[in-house]
Amino acid sequence: MKICVVGLGNIGFNLFAYLDQKFAGEVIGVDVNESRVKELRRQGYRVTTDYWALTGIDVWLMAPSTGNQGQNLFSALEHMIIRPGSLISIESTLPPGTMVRIREFLEKKGFELGSDLFLIHVPHRVMFGVDKTVCDTPRVMGAFTEECLERGREFYKPLVPSLVEVSDVKVAELSKVVENVKRYVDVAFAQEIYGFCVTNGLSYEELRKAVNSKTNVELLATDWGIGGECLPKDMNFLRTVCSSALLEGAEIADQNYRDRIQAQVGQGKEVWLKGISYKTGVKDLKHSRGVDLVSALEAAGKTVKVEDSLFSPDELREAGFNPINQQEDNSQNIREDKARVILDRHKALEPK
Repeated sequence: MKICVVGLGNIGFNLFAYLDQKFAGEVIGVDVNESRVKELRRQGYRVTTDYWALTGIDVWLMAPSTGNQGQNLFSALEHMIIRPGSLISIESTLPPGTMVRIREFLEKKGFELGSDLFLIHVPHRVMFGVDKTVCDTPRVMGAFTEECLERGREFYKPLVPSLVEVSDVKVAELSKVVENVKRYVDVAFAQEIYGFCVTNGLSYEELRKAVNSKTNVELLATDWGIGGECLPKDMNFLRTVCSSALLEGAEIADQNYRDRIQAQVGQGKEVWLKGISYKTGVKDLKHSRGVDLVSALEAAGKTVKVEDSLFSPDELREAGFNPINQQEDNSQNIREDKARVILDRHKALEPK
């Protein structure tokens, strides 16, 4: 069996690396990012940018970043040499309605789903920093035909803890978007309550401990705002098809929260940011609200220094940041300097 993973970003590469161990010698990855492919080749992985080199593929696993309208996914489908009888699994998170468009695209190519081509949607699920692979969590699967579902079962059942099959592929499509938007709303609510606690001199951590003592309730921790690639993007996907005052309010609340962090710095201040990765415990700066905050503060004329336990000072410099000097950080006199504001990602509204 020849397997190809399309898209080698965080999700796609995690999937690729896992399958490369399970099916040694049978897996290849493809990505249009030449520097990414060169980097992975140096590490010994079998990857390419050339779709014409991908012939006789039995299973296509699609994990590119979709773009606002799924354009990256359709670009990949246009370049793929699809042989009759193959399985195509769409793992990317999709704008609702995209699977119907994919079916129409493939049918225009002359394929009949369920007989000479098998199309399924198995949206990826992973909590980086918690799950080790994208196959550690139960997965949802939807398709247009029972034959497509059966081919999907054959491939995924040995790989994941369980498959949650749905009768309508639109439900599978919507499930991943709703998961992420639910978390977006939960984080926005946590930010609102945290802001209320700060305003009224209450301990948010003590409140969290009290609230979370009930097993079916979780009041989340806060950060620099709602970042990452998925949550803001999927909020946009859902709001496009679902008009909701609640969803609009969550976006407004998050923007207000981020504005409040920036506004509290004041005039003529040097700012130290503790924690710059897009998420605690994940060494990645892409789509980080901390990075956005640095840019906004610098645009306002502030001098900003940063620190993150995941990055060395040299790595921070290489990424374009001014790292905090550890000798300065350990100095009590510096900490008490009124010309400096120190912001911690989990206590962003409580400057020292």
